[in-house]
Amino acid sequence: MFFQLSLYAALLLCVLGLVYKARQWLVVSVSPSDKKYRPGPRAAAVGRALVRAIFSARMWRFAKALMLDGFLQRRSLRHSVLAWLSHVFIFTGFAGLLLLHALGQQLVAPLVADYYPTLNPWLLLRDLFGGMVLSGVVLVICRRLLVPGLRATTRLTDRFAIGILAVVLLSGFALLAVKTNSAASYERMVQEYGMLDAPQEALALRSLWARDYGVVFPAGQTSDKADVLALGQRLNQERCVQCHARPQSAFLSYGLARVLRPLSLACDRWDAAQALYYIHFLACFIGLALLPFTKFMHLITAPLLMAFNAAVDRQGMDPAGRAFLRGLELDACAHCGTCSVHCSVATAYRQVPNKNILPSEKLASLAALVRGGGDAAQLAKVRQGAYMCSDCDRCTMLCPVGINLRDLWAALKEDLADAGLGSPYQEAAAAAQHKAEPSRQQEVVPVRMGRFQSTLKLSAQVGNFSECYSCKTCTNACPLVFRTEWPAQELDLLPHQVMFCLALGMQEEAMGARMVWDCLTCYQCQEACPNLVQVTDIFYELRNMASRAARG
Repeated sequence: MFFQLSLYAALLLCVLGLVYKARQWLVVSVSPSDKKYRPGPRAAAVGRALVRAIFSARMWRFAKALMLDGFLQRRSLRHSVLAWLSHVFIFTGFAGLLLLHALGQQLVAPLVADYYPTLNPWLLLRDLFGGMVLSGVVLVICRRLLVPGLRATTRLTDRFAIGILAVVLLSGFALLAVKTNSAASYERMVQEYGMLDAPQEALALRSLWARDYGVVFPAGQTSDKADVLALGQRLNQERCVQCHARPQSAFLSYGLARVLRPLSLACDRWDAAQALYYIHFLACFIGLALLPFTKFMHLITAPLLMAFNAAVDRQGMDPAGRAFLRGLELDACAHCGTCSVHCSVATAYRQVPNKNILPSEKLASLAALVRGGGDAAQLAKVRQGAYMCSDCDRCTMLCPVGINLRDLWAALKEDLADAGLGSPYQEAAAAAQHKAEPSRQQEVVPVRMGRFQSTLKLSAQVGNFSECYSCKTCTNACPLVFRTEWPAQELDLLPHQVMFCLALGMQEEAMGARMVWDCLTCYQCQEACPNLVQVTDIFYELRNMASRAARG
């Protein structure tokens, strides 16, 4: 009764968690425009879109995406066979254990006459599904260790979810193994069903179960005589085989039981089977109750999102519906790290220790912020990660669960700008240009320390600007200058003039020139320079110096 109540309590908590998550999809706002739409209009917009999709030619696309992309992870297979295998093993095994084992009495027993979990195929399937989940977890760990860039994306919730799953699996296998060997479990079964009438029958059945089922009895309680075993065989056939298959069918548990045979009598004294029983079921209930708040929530949300994407025209969708989908996407991430591994700016993480540069980490931080769980320090890191993004769209194209990360990043930047937290790059450029304004108003600018002396602290690598003799080759090669109608007015300084300012020591004027900040970094000026002045690299350093100065 206790475990039944615990199961129902865990199921109730799981359902309440799912309801809570669904409510968040209706209320969270990623962009300022999302805040205009309350839960009612969002739910109505999604409902209308689904009805139009289901009762139209798109119904086939919806079902196809739900099966091929959602459950069979076709998109994941295109990018990583290892990730696909781990998903298929974990999802299939977990679903099999949940439906045929955990909920066997509720789902299987009403459909199958004489259902006993100790008979085949249930005994075999339990170990098979458990082995699939265990294999999937091992593949996940191997992928984390072998694929560069994935270690950085491991989160505490991921470790907790995998840890709970590992406890469930290992305690389940250990429980079956200990019970297979346990003489105490055998005796409880015999007493419960009252199968034996005489001492010789008890001896015969014990002897048969010791030989064929692997039970370990204390010395002197079994016999290897042929007539005793023959009687045991007859009794077993009459009274046991209807509800007990030989444990060899549970190939993983039985293999573990063989390993634990020397400890069997000690396990009986310590009542290890009962302890493992409590550990296993409590871990199952905890995992089930917390499912909506772990990484395994994507087993529900990812298929739903991919079916939505296949059947609904997102661009033509009601904005209230798009607000709902953005909330759903925050819980659809599989934490696979594919986006981070292939991110165009992931290499910057080596120099800038901010995990929010990586798309998967930025998405997790975004989810925390929009739900009110972030602080000012996290907001600053998310802002830096958002504006370091190069908008190459690679993360969106490669996401195996179809999250439109491009749309989320655009919405994030819109929200940051609305809060007065626009691009730090633009702020640094504006600050540098403002600092350069006084010198632009002067008709005569004093030269500091001679013509070719500078107060700038550029690196030795790019400190050869004094080699420039103003031949204007860099300016003539610059596509930005070529495409600008009035370069002197719109860019402040031309490339060769920036070099000359540096030679004169005009630090603020050089850093504040719009030429430096609007540069396309195509390197044509640097490649064309006859004196090998590293023009583009100098522009990079000027930007960095101005950014440091703007931060104070």
